[in-house]
Amino acid sequence: MISRRMLLLLDVMCVAGVGWAGVLIGALLGGDRLVSTTVAVVVAGVLVLPGFTAGILTNRRIVRGRQPQSGWVRSVWSPPELPRWGLTLTGLVFFAFWLAGISAVAGMSQEIPAGDSAAAQRQVDHQQRFALGVLGGVGTGGTALAAASLLRVRRTARTGERQTAAR
Repeated sequence: MISRRMLLLLDVMCVAGVGWAGVLIGALLGGDRLVSTTVAVVVAGVLVLPGFTAGILTNRRIVRGRQPQSGWVRSVWSPPELPRWGLTLTGLVFFAFWLAGISAVAGMSQEIPAGDSAAAQRQVDHQQRFALGVLGGVGTGGTALAAASLLRVRRTARTGERQTAAR
């Protein structure tokens, strides 16, 4: 089990990765490339993927009550239990990254005329925007999942304290 502090650290890293990807995509849309594609994607991946993985792993629940259809299933993935404003914000940010990635695909599918370095540069910018759009969307989901896990752990700890105090 991942500790609360570690989960909080991974969630903050995920938020930083989403911010990193968002700033770089914004700069690309403005016509500036702040860093190379390799650096942009590696940094975004290092910031986003651990938090996403932790969010997936901690959002599993042990099946209680009615037995599952299959005997070997002992845990199931549960959707994030966030307030409505949190889920709405997650959906909007995810959609923005999805839109950035999809619009980059349209630019990547264009033919590059031989010797046109500006078109080749735009192609590289579209590739970077696509990769950052995917990682930003993954980071958005990871942030929501890790935050939901933190809320559940906090709620469980508070409920456990109340039950102990009542005894």
